[in-house]
Amino acid sequence: MTRISDLEFTAEMLSDVWKGHSVDLPKTDARRMVSNPKAAADYIAEYGDVEIVLNTEYAPHWEVAAFKVGRDEYGKLKQAYCNQFGSN
Repeated sequence: MTRISDLEFTAEMLSDVWKGHSVDLPKTDARRMVSNPKAAADYIAEYGDVEIVLNTEYAPHWEVAAFKVGRDEYGKLKQAYCNQFGSN
């Protein structure tokens, strides 16, 4: 079991936020870059020290199982919008 507080940061991550860990956000398909201890502490303050699982299928990112229901609901709404209006 891995949690946000378990993330480790390389020197490259500390100097370039885009090299950090990409972590799921609730109720959306967006992710937050967590590239240093302060960013991890801010994430934990906002969402808790949630359990995470690395997904390497497409763009590697950390999935938060606790946010799955919200992500699925968001996906259904987004798909309905695309069905009605098309996508960009």
